[in-house]
Amino acid sequence: MRTINLLFAAALGVVQALATPAVAAYPERPIKLIVPYAAGGSSDIVGRLFAERLEKKLGQPVTIENVGGAGGAAGAQRTVGSAPDGYTLLIGAGSEILIRQLLQPTPYDGLKDLTAIAMIGTGPMVLVGKPSLPAKTLPEVIAMAKAEPDGFAYGSAGAGTFMHLAGEAVKARTGTQIRHVPYRGAAPMMTDVIAGHVDLGVASLASALSFIKAGQAKAFAITSAKRVPFAPEIPALDEFPDLKGFDLDLWIGLFGPAKLPEPILARLRQATAEVLDDPGLQAKLAEQAIAVRKLEGAELAAFLARERESYATIIRDGKIKID
Repeated sequence: MRTINLLFAAALGVVQALATPAVAAYPERPIKLIVPYAAGGSSDIVGRLFAERLEKKLGQPVTIENVGGAGGAAGAQRTVGSAPDGYTLLIGAGSEILIRQLLQPTPYDGLKDLTAIAMIGTGPMVLVGKPSLPAKTLPEVIAMAKAEPDGFAYGSAGAGTFMHLAGEAVKARTGTQIRHVPYRGAAPMMTDVIAGHVDLGVASLASALSFIKAGQAKAFAITSAKRVPFAPEIPALDEFPDLKGFDLDLWIGLFGPAKLPEPILARLRQATAEVLDDPGLQAKLAEQAIAVRKLEGAELAAFLARERESYATIIRDGKIKID
């Protein structure tokens, strides 16, 4: 019997050794990092800064693939459908992870069909206007919108995105009727604001800040509860009577398909933590109005659950729908 047990143990050891080398050696080839929006938006900017440093930690190339469409859901679905081997990852945000499925059925559940690896950072959004818009302040924008019901339009990075929710929440709180124009990302939306093709836009401060500083777009207010050091001259929505208590930041994290093997998940979390500790990355993200926020494991799961409830409340109170 003892001999049989020894033979069984030896055989089991051989099987385990054959089954785990790919996991133990991860990564052995390039990693694809999906950004679910067009190039130039906040997710893309953060993704490229992050990828550049992640590949140095992992010793393999990390390439960006922009997969825009459906308010980020197309890129998330691509990740959900990939093998759980750590070679396809997602720069994910609340839009495609949580918000989209609250507005419209999606073929995936962002909390169940994706692995939340780590939070990367948070930042405010900003309400911007085309250069030729006569209004100089938010109260003037609201007055103009009320004087011309349905005569104004605002753009966002897509239906079901942070920007869409922020725009609709502002409309609900101020009693304005401003038509929503969804784009396939913040970059094309900002292009149309700058060109004067759309009156207003809600963008991440990260993607809009350079245009604001260059005088190519007007900035009326940010969505954070307080002004931020990145752009202290821009007031917070909370400063206006009709919008008291308004506080809605965007966030960006690293996600993978469900059922990522624990050794791979641990390796990615370790590498991400080291990347986020890099003062150089922190400075680069600060230039883009993004503050590093490190969360993983149970803390990240609790954060995502709270965010889902917050979005559900905004959607219900604002009676937000998408086609």
